[in-house]
Amino acid sequence: MNFFENTSQQSFSDLILGESIYIDKTAQISSLYSSHNKFEILIRPWGFGKTLLLDTINFIFTNGTEHSFLKNLSISSLDMTFPKQTVLKLDFSDRRIQSAEGFKGFIHSFYKSYLFEQNIPLRLNRDLSIYWMTMYFIRAVASASPTGRIVFLIDNYDQPFLRFLEDRIVNFQDLYDEMLDFYHALYDQVEFIDWLLICGETKFALSTERHEGLPYISDVSYSDQSTCLCGFSQGDIHKYFEDSIQDEAEAAGETAEIYLGRITDWYGRYRFTPHNIPVTRPYSIKSYFSKTNYRTDFKTYYPVERFYNFLPKLLAKYGRNHERLLAPNDCGYLFSDSLDPYNINMFSLLYQLGFYSFSSITLSKNPGFQRYKYQASMVNNEMNECYLKLIDMAENISIPR
Repeated sequence: MNFFENTSQQSFSDLILGESIYIDKTAQISSLYSSHNKFEILIRPWGFGKTLLLDTINFIFTNGTEHSFLKNLSISSLDMTFPKQTVLKLDFSDRRIQSAEGFKGFIHSFYKSYLFEQNIPLRLNRDLSIYWMTMYFIRAVASASPTGRIVFLIDNYDQPFLRFLEDRIVNFQDLYDEMLDFYHALYDQVEFIDWLLICGETKFALSTERHEGLPYISDVSYSDQSTCLCGFSQGDIHKYFEDSIQDEAEAAGETAEIYLGRITDWYGRYRFTPHNIPVTRPYSIKSYFSKTNYRTDFKTYYPVERFYNFLPKLLAKYGRNHERLLAPNDCGYLFSDSLDPYNINMFSLLYQLGFYSFSSITLSKNPGFQRYKYQASMVNNEMNECYLKLIDMAENISIPR
């Protein structure tokens, strides 16, 4: 059995044409789009298929729901149409984005290439500010779109912020301001945008007191429509992996439910909405089942080493009381806070990266002001192993008091 690789090198069409398993999320995409706002952000930890999600959305809008690739998927039977329209997809993990000038160069190169490929008669002067460059570009592209509007998809939008935490960006404020100018232009061209969907692992502010940026954006990370939008639900696992689970459970002398429970203890129990519906990280499940002797070989597949440059330092600085962080916490709304690059909320950062998850979600009984209360704890064995590695590193770091 083959599993899809959640990488930028393997697109939605590659999965459909190949022999890999594709977990159908087109019904959830339809639900999200049917009630979408102009500007939306979706936050999920690493390995949850955000890139594949955006590529699928790109394919649907570009080709329409009548395309043969979609005939066996849920979207083909839904009473809903996606208008064929222009889609722009950017990936901010590009290595050029290390400075304000690098970000401007990346944007200018993308615009210039797109205009040339689509034969759109617009010349963009490199000396223009990124704000006006984006304003002119959106108008020109929208005028050539079948609907007069465009869909804007941004993947890994938070990578420049994470690079700053890694000390890989020296003059971050200039880069931050340049990015806010870009988002401000999108905000000012709202009439030409059907949908802006931004994806990343962490949630950083897209506007500040001193810079308007993108002041109004809906966070759909914890909405009903996105409950199982990314990640494998228990139903997905039962539907697509039932035979493998049954065979391995019998070989281990266990019931299928006990065997699945052990897998969930290691790779599952992520909860993102008040429905308390747990999901499992796709990359970890794929990696686990790809091993030749995976029945008793549980291990960590999350690449925690990519955070070695900054997470131990932040834990040493902000999270001295590690026992309190590990214990269940009434975290209120902290999980969805926008992170300040200069003053990190450690719990919010660890939650967004996938170390913590909701263990219970309840609605308060106060009739005057109802709000959800969230109890959080370490999400699973995989992330607990990663967290303990970071703690060991943090304990060897001296932070001036």
